[in-house]
Amino acid sequence: MKGFNKTSIFFTLILIFAFQIYVLAQNDKKVVSGEYESLTLGVNSAGELTGYFNEGTGDDGKGNPRFTCTFFIYGAKETGGIYKIKTWYPEFPEEVVEGELKFVKVGIKKGVNIKLDGEHGGCWNVAPVLKEESGVDFSLSNEGIWESVRMISPKRAYLFKSFDAGAPQKIYVVKNDVVKVLQTKGDMAEISYSNSRGKTTKGWIEKKEFYGLEPN
Repeated sequence: MKGFNKTSIFFTLILIFAFQIYVLAQNDKKVVSGEYESLTLGVNSAGELTGYFNEGTGDDGKGNPRFTCTFFIYGAKETGGIYKIKTWYPEFPEEVVEGELKFVKVGIKKGVNIKLDGEHGGCWNVAPVLKEESGVDFSLSNEGIWESVRMISPKRAYLFKSFDAGAPQKIYVVKNDVVKVLQTKGDMAEISYSNSRGKTTKGWIEKKEFYGLEPN
């Protein structure tokens, strides 16, 4: 009986270890929050995906891209390793292009593949391959701790020092700025914002200052 118990315990431990390895392997294949070249993605604990694509080409003579391809991304839930996504620019909610986003390996790096069913205005000059059958792979360059990516809706949105601060600071973000949400508490969200010069600002903001997660 003692031998039987030891054998049972041994095989139970083997099964537990094998299961843990399997779970880790599956988790390693999931889309995670991070920066994927031209793509910034956020995935929360419920698996909800938000993101922003921003790519440009050419020169307008002032140091800015002549052509740009930008859009917001939302996927409610991953199914079979694939997110069915909607993409649009919040100022033009009627111009929605659907598609899919999935985890891939890009060489030895984690990555994602994105394929759209159509094309956003301006993207034909910058990233026309997004609508091709194979889609486009983007490798993970910086894994993040944020839970979502959101865009600012009002002309100005002032930041607070904490989620329960009485009055806002003089620091603010502006309409269409893209921010990373680090955490939320009640009606407030802690965000991180990086400007074009690479300066990063953190603070709390009212969640009502974000565009919605659906185009309409």
